Amino acid sequence: MSIAMVNSWLLILFAFTFLFSVALGNILLFFILLLWLIEGNFAEKFQRVKHNPFAWAAVAFVALHLIGLLWTSDWAFAGFVLKKEFKYLMIPVLMTVLRREHLTHYMVAFVLSVLLMVLMSYGLHWDLIPHYAWLRLEAAVDGTADTTPFVSHIVYNPALAFALYLLLYAIFLQKTLPPLLKWGGFVVFVIMSANMFLTHGRMGQLVFLALLTLFVFQYYQGKVLKPALMALLLLVTLAPTAYLLSPVVQQRVDLAIHEIQHYEELPNSSVGARVIMLLNSFELIRENPVFGVGTGDYQQEYTRVSRQNSPEAVRGENLAHPHNVYVQEMVQFGVLGLAVLLYWFYTMLLLYRQSSSPLKPVMLAFPLFYAVIFCSDGYIMDHYLTLLFLLFGAMLYVNHERLRG
Repeated sequence: MSIAMVNSWLLILFAFTFLFSVALGNILLFFILLLWLIEGNFAEKFQRVKHNPFAWAAVAFVALHLIGLLWTSDWAFAGFVLKKEFKYLMIPVLMTVLRREHLTHYMVAFVLSVLLMVLMSYGLHWDLIPHYAWLRLEAAVDGTADTTPFVSHIVYNPALAFALYLLLYAIFLQKTLPPLLKWGGFVVFVIMSANMFLTHGRMGQLVFLALLTLFVFQYYQGKVLKPALMALLLLVTLAPTAYLLSPVVQQRVDLAIHEIQHYEELPNSSVGARVIMLLNSFELIRENPVFGVGTGDYQQEYTRVSRQNSPEAVRGENLAHPHNVYVQEMVQFGVLGLAVLLYWFYTMLLLYRQSSSPLKPVMLAFPLFYAVIFCSDGYIMDHYLTLLFLLFGAMLYVNHERLRG
């Protein structure tokens, strides 16, 4: 078996395992990079990605963090940030590892990993599975037990939402799937989507509704009124139903509303801390609007402003980001950082418009997914969903005519 084939199979293994362990995902990426270097043929590999704007946007994103060292004073934290963000240089590498005949394998491996976690989540919910330490369950959230194995609910529910969209794509938008597999996929979709509202991740539930709305418009391609009415009907029925039937959803929504209304009295609550972090981060942006505070100065500058404006809000002081990627990039690099991030999204939409790939619907769902979840956490910093970004970003926006196989 050739090095190229081994690397592609390692990428399939990566797709199946990275949600269970970031460390394992990073190890697999290391071996993929090592074999990629051993294989050589760099001139040929460069030809495959040299005209790809998505790959160059990844390079520009990493380069911005290197340039930001010029006005950084906290080199220790800068090194921490660079270690997180250097991983995006794997995107052009993975684009040359992908094989045409394995595209379905990568997606199926990811969906199967999420399905396995969903089945384990049901087992935990119904007390069929003991709360073993190796499941890495979090402490009780809002008085209810954690039922998301291996990962936090801030990872589990968004990953589940994206897997559910992939199932909808395969069942209804992929014309070559046999009817038996379509029915089987629909059963799996129902099982997995019900689990979405038994777990704590509010952002995952929100992005699921956003992807569901997009899917309705994609299903009724070329029409406007009918999908708009269908999407509205789904939203006004599904959201209230989930709220009324799921005690977890009801409790989490009520708590979020309460914490937003009383964020000043609850500055260290989940939502209250996020509000305080945004307000303090906006102060930093106002002070440094053009170039930001630099790659490594976020933490020390945030702590300074926080102790001035909200000394009682200690929850956000030791965090590496303000729980919002757009704000994070503006704090670090000002309008320049936001411009680079938005350019990355622009390249996705550009390649989507130019594409004739069967994966074209997913090419639009992917930026929508990240555009929504970037509002709630630092998903861009060496996160489980950073690894998802590497995998699907490379797979969706590679030039399919230049794929191996």
